[in-house]
Amino acid sequence: MRFLDLDLDFFLNDNAYCSGSDSGRLGSEFKPWSVAKVRHFLEEKCGLSHDTPVPGRTIETHDRVIDFWHTLIESGGLTIPFAVIHIDAHPDMSVRGGLYQKSGVLYIDSERGLAMFKRENLHSGNYLTFAISCGWVASLVWVPLRKTVKDLPQWYGDARYMLTQLKARKGEHSPIGDLSVLERKWGVPLIVLPGYKFRTSETFDFMALSRSPNFTPPESDALIPVIEGYMRKI
Repeated sequence: MRFLDLDLDFFLNDNAYCSGSDSGRLGSEFKPWSVAKVRHFLEEKCGLSHDTPVPGRTIETHDRVIDFWHTLIESGGLTIPFAVIHIDAHPDMSVRGGLYQKSGVLYIDSERGLAMFKRENLHSGNYLTFAISCGWVASLVWVPLRKTVKDLPQWYGDARYMLTQLKARKGEHSPIGDLSVLERKWGVPLIVLPGYKFRTSETFDFMALSRSPNFTPPESDALIPVIEGYMRKI
C-alpha cells in the first residue's frame, strides 16, 4: 500500500528551519506557491486527479499523522508495512533514534529508537523515526524542497545527517556522531529526490496534508482547499 504524506511547508519559496514568531506563523519573506504551480505538482508529479480523489485527512501538525495511521491500521484499511512518499521541506527523521543509511537502505536500531520515545515526546521532527521503529514503513521516499544538500544550513543537523553523514561503511557497526549502532537484518529502502526530479504515476491508497502552522505563513492556508480538492475526506 502507498501513503502520500504532504506538508504544506513544502509549497513555499524557501525552507523554514525554525518555527515562526510568537504568533506561531512565518513572516512575509516566506511566500506560498501559486495555485497553478501547486496543481501542476500534484497532477504531473504525484499523479493526482480531481476525478479520483484519494481518501485522506488534513491534520494540524505533522506528528498527528501517527494518529491517522494508527486509526487506519486498527480499522484494517491500511496494511503494514506500507510505502510512504514524504513530501516535506524537512526530513522529520531524528537521527537520535539510531538511524543510519547503507547502500540505499535506511536502518534503525529499533531498541534505541523506541527507548528515545520513552525520554522525549513525539513531535513533527521525529514521527517518521517512530513509525520506522514500529515496523510500519516498508519504503520511504523523501521529496525535500531544497534541490541539493549544499543548500542546507550547516546547523540543520537532521537533514545533513540524512544526506551526508549517513554514508555506507564497511564492517558490522556504523557510527553516528558519538553513537555506534548495530546493523540489523532489516531496513527501509530510502530514496531522496528533490521536487524537480520526483514523479510517480502509481496510485495512492491514502493521503494526509499537514497544515504545519509554525512553519508556514498565514497566506499558505489558501492552498489547503486547493490540495483538498484531490482528497476524499475520511
